[in-house]
Amino acid sequence: MLFGNDQNRRPIKSWQKFGKQVRTKGCVLLNKLDDFPNSVLVSGCQRSGGTMLAGILTKSEGMVDFAWSKDDELDAALILSGYEKHEPKGRYCFQTTYLNECFPEYFQHPAKFKLIWLLRNPHSVVYSLIHNWKRFALNELYLACGMQITPDDIVNRYNRFGLFAVNRLTRACMSYNAKISQIYQILEKLTSENVYVIDYDELVKKKHILLPDLYDFIGLSYNEKYADAILSSSLKKADKLSTRERKMVDDVCMPVYEKLKSLAHS
Repeated sequence: MLFGNDQNRRPIKSWQKFGKQVRTKGCVLLNKLDDFPNSVLVSGCQRSGGTMLAGILTKSEGMVDFAWSKDDELDAALILSGYEKHEPKGRYCFQTTYLNECFPEYFQHPAKFKLIWLLRNPHSVVYSLIHNWKRFALNELYLACGMQITPDDIVNRYNRFGLFAVNRLTRACMSYNAKISQIYQILEKLTSENVYVIDYDELVKKKHILLPDLYDFIGLSYNEKYADAILSSSLKKADKLSTRERKMVDDVCMPVYEKLKSLAHS
């Protein structure tokens, strides 16, 4: 039994505990996905609007609201890994940005889900990663994804002195580039019938066009009121970077983002 019996299991209420008690088992994070056929999975880089979109979809007519805590994504992770038992009651939307290096797990469950991959401009995402995210979360993402594309000289500093030798801005930029680029492999393995790439900024600006199209993709009836939860104020985050931060994001992240935008629905 992967996680032992129910009596020996303690409730997981944080991502730190999830990392210690579930991630240490290896890439079995979607272990129970087949128990929830026709699920909608929302992913992409963290801080890209996944929580907002998953919340809208979950509360749509025809979907099941499964969450028991304030962290819907953690609840989803516990259900899909099998750590928490959950009897299927209909159709579900799970946010799966937490997969990180385990994203090839998607390929083990072909045709069992619809995957929505969110892109978002790096100015907003990097700002949020370095200013609005806890240190543990950024470090976990960087070590799982960003480290793999970090220049050798910085990796050498890390090997000698640890994470303190890699500043938060570098960690965030490397993590962003590595995470959003996973979509290339995903599109190679999965068909267009399973994957829908959408740019968050375009969704906010053209929500009355793109959101109905997204609902059509997942085969769910659309109601205009669903768009009310998408607020344009969220776009202002892109303006908050310092001059130094903006220059690095422009140099390191923008070329990767601009190339990937061609994959998004418009």
